[in-house]
Amino acid sequence: MDEKNITSKLRAIVNIAAKRFIGLNKGSKILLSIGAVVFFIFLVIALALNVLFMADILRFSGQVKMIEWLVLYSFKFWIVLFSGAIIMDIFKNR
Repeated sequence: MDEKNITSKLRAIVNIAAKRFIGLNKGSKILLSIGAVVFFIFLVIALALNVLFMADILRFSGQVKMIEWLVLYSFKFWIVLFSGAIIMDIFKNR
């Protein structure tokens, strides 16, 4: 494998993504930041619940499902906002 070639391709992809992110309109950037913040908040809540469950401070039946749902649905919410921001940017630039 040619590691320099792979690294240069990866850098090119990151540079293209950075240029396109800078070129997004204000509404799309706001949607992306809201999605990232909400995703991070729910991940922190899932982490806190996991620690509380493992320390036997909280006891609920189906605790693993609750944590899975927090992570899964916050990720789905982030994907929807990310897709919406990209679609909104495409339609506004036309």
